[in-house]
Amino acid sequence: MAVISGSLSYSVFHFPLPSCSAPSSRLSLSVSRTRLSASMDSSDKLRAKFMEFPHVSAPHRDLMLELLSSVETRLGSSLQPCTLPPDVQHFGSPTGTASASLQLRPGLPSSQIDLILGGWIHCKLPSGGALNITSLSAYLKPSTDAPHFLLDLIQSSPSLANS
Repeated sequence: MAVISGSLSYSVFHFPLPSCSAPSSRLSLSVSRTRLSASMDSSDKLRAKFMEFPHVSAPHRDLMLELLSSVETRLGSSLQPCTLPPDVQHFGSPTGTASASLQLRPGLPSSQIDLILGGWIHCKLPSGGALNITSLSAYLKPSTDAPHFLLDLIQSSPSLANS
């Protein structure tokens, strides 16, 4: 079962929702670049972990990767890097029944973007099913006369839907 919840309208983003037909390999956001420091290397690894979307279906993953690719292509130069602590960017339960990843990128002072927030949550449920949620939000500065963007995709395993 999948539930799609979203709010989208015309704004500074000016891009249509992408199709899911593009292969993930084309969506390489983590372009190889020179490693300037160990912290940069760690930051790249955490971003790659976020981009895995390891527990959702292939079409779900492809959609999220394509959306993030569009955001990065069109807005990346207006955004600062994620500065959340590593244990907030990716975390899991000690028992391995839950894991999550989070990226928060504030906009530059000169940008119309306040922040971009993306994340995913995976949780195994006592019923034997699992719940997976992916989310992408964009918040604009108050000076921008346009609505925010929010997309949540919720996917449960078949055993949860039959419970």
